[in-house]
Amino acid sequence: MAAHSQQYTTLLRTSLDQLEWALSRLPETMLTIAPRPGRWSAARIVFHLLCYEQRIALPTMRQWLGDPAPPAHLQEEDAAVEERDWADGADHPLTTMLADLRVVRADQIGVIAQVEGTAWQEERAALWGAVTLEWVVTKTFQHTLEHTDEILRNVLWGRPPAPNP
Repeated sequence: MAAHSQQYTTLLRTSLDQLEWALSRLPETMLTIAPRPGRWSAARIVFHLLCYEQRIALPTMRQWLGDPAPPAHLQEEDAAVEERDWADGADHPLTTMLADLRVVRADQIGVIAQVEGTAWQEERAALWGAVTLEWVVTKTFQHTLEHTDEILRNVLWGRPPAPNP
């Protein structure tokens, strides 16, 4: 495996490990409760990460293996689909979502393991404009850290709901 692939494999693996560790710090009763108005619950964050990585990040990474680019309007459409899918009232078990996210990450790692040398710096048309694979993988890493931070804020500053009298 090339140095680039190894470095980014480590980042993708460890950021998912950190997300799961942050989730393990929350009491189970708080996993599905928004910590404050206008914020997502930890479970909703995991659902969002799963949707983003399945529908946007992985298909974008596959461009460097010759797959077509996801449609330019996908990000806006996907946000609406994601919100609808979450609001459907369907049960979204956290353990299932995390298992699915691990599978998507393994697929991403499989993709980047196949990319060699200067291909990492070749630009492709993506939802964010012309970007490199290095940029897309960095974005995926950053996105995970951003949401891990939100979960950790809930761990540190969130309070479990008061029991009903």
